[in-house]
Amino acid sequence: MKYFVFSLCVFAAVIWATPSHAQATQFDITPKVCVVLQQHEFCDLELKVSWQIAQPQDVCLFQNNQQIQCWNDSKKGLYSHKARVQVETIYSLVNPHTGSKIATAKVEVQSTEAKTTRRRLRSPWSFF
Repeated sequence: MKYFVFSLCVFAAVIWATPSHAQATQFDITPKVCVVLQQHEFCDLELKVSWQIAQPQDVCLFQNNQQIQCWNDSKKGLYSHKARVQVETIYSLVNPHTGSKIATAKVEVQSTEAKTTRRRLRSPWSFF
């Protein structure tokens, strides 16, 4: 009986100690992929950025290493951004005072053009 009570106490402690999903950081950028006809073409996008964090703080949105938008003492934010990207681009939420990244997301650029190189199917040292 005492093991049952002990197990029940441990179970209750684990349940209350586990953070809820509502407190997790949410960071979403849409669309995540842009398709171009040929490689190395520019892609013009209207990005929708939304984020939510557990505690209010100062937050800035960066495109690679360039600051785009900042919010003061906020828990969530929405932002529309016109982007012109040519390669994979990293977007991140950063605390401007500490420089620490809160969350990151990427936007990929893919082309419909067929690749001209093929991956080698076997190692060059193989006898078979």
